Amino acid sequence: MGVEDKLLVTVAPCIPPYMAQHVPDLDLSPECIAAEVVRAYNAGANVVHLHVWDEHGQPTTELAAFERTLKLIREQCDIAIEGSTGGMNELSPAERSVSLRAEIELASLNPGSVNYDRGVYVNSPADIAYWAQEMHRRGIKPDMAIFEAGMIANSMALAEQGWIEPPYLFSFVLGQAGALPATPRNLFFLSESIPPDSHWGVAGHGGHDLRMSVLAMAMGGHARAGFEDSPFYRPGEVATSNAQLVERLVHIARELGREPASPEEARMLLGLR
Repeated sequence: MGVEDKLLVTVAPCIPPYMAQHVPDLDLSPECIAAEVVRAYNAGANVVHLHVWDEHGQPTTELAAFERTLKLIREQCDIAIEGSTGGMNELSPAERSVSLRAEIELASLNPGSVNYDRGVYVNSPADIAYWAQEMHRRGIKPDMAIFEAGMIANSMALAEQGWIEPPYLFSFVLGQAGALPATPRNLFFLSESIPPDSHWGVAGHGGHDLRMSVLAMAMGGHARAGFEDSPFYRPGEVATSNAQLVERLVHIARELGREPASPEEARMLLGLR
């Protein structure tokens, strides 16, 4: 099996504050997040998606806790690290992308605005261009988070500017209230709407994380698991760790004939510098 056939398995351990109530006694300090990431790495994860949080798992624009988390992770494993540029609408584009100032290899890029439950997740064209240019300038690979189909065209417009380089990486976010539902038809449509030789994965919201990841793996795409997407192993049963969710994905992947990449192979697959 060549590197091009290997599977990316992303762990997303940063549970949103409004979801943390489902996990009693949850420690969201840099030490605990790092320990969760290392356990997930040992279970087969090769990429980690991290938010910039303070010592208590709350969003912050201060880098100290984030950089400590990165240091603790890198002391124990060589998982590829992706930072988030998501955040509250009230923040400036620079404040939302403080993760780009840290030593990361990938970063999420939201190429459009979208309804989010009863609110709106605002990503203006000017802000998107700012983030894309900053990632390009710093040598950080964008992971385009696609909530709606039009965001694919927005992403390719950035590529035409030379700010995003192949191989392209897309993450289809399905099941978010107010956006595209998590259905096989929508996943097929999105995966067929990106340029050839692009890499793509899926993040299923609203309890659709496992079903969407399994479908993606069967289709040749990549998978993601973690408390950020859902802390539940099955309805009503909270997972013991992010690693437990990753272990399940890896087991299913191997049953499907998909072997997880090593972090080094993941970097080769994505063309990371």
